[in-house]
Amino acid sequence: MGNNTHVRLKLDRQETSANATRGVLTIGGKAGTWYILEPSGPDSTTEGSDQRIPQGTYRVTSYSSPKYPDAFELKDVPGRTYILIHPGNFHSNTEGCLMPGKVKMSDDDDLAVGRSRVAFNEIKAHLVGAQRITIEISNSITGDALE
Repeated sequence: MGNNTHVRLKLDRQETSANATRGVLTIGGKAGTWYILEPSGPDSTTEGSDQRIPQGTYRVTSYSSPKYPDAFELKDVPGRTYILIHPGNFHSNTEGCLMPGKVKMSDDDDLAVGRSRVAFNEIKAHLVGAQRITIEISNSITGDALE
């Protein structure tokens, strides 16, 4: 995309299981068959809680560490740090982070995603060169106890 000034990601949380939440990601209003796996609810501002972050809009910046090279980080998440977007398929791969996938899968009774690296690379291609990236997270899970 090159020199886009602002790329807007939207995550609509749609399903939840005992340990995971799954939603649909759009970029700039376009759906690309991307799903996002996060920990289950309720939304939490407690560091290390292994629960999903509160709904809201967050800045996204590039992030790299030995464990997660070439990832992205959500900034200014209330009470939470190092909330990343990185590849992963199962709830056991995250402690609050957002993991993209191309297909819906299950992990016993929990939600999961597949082809995560493919999805991550597609999303990353939309973000490279952007001056500003934001993600808006909303909950439209039916029957979910939101706090």
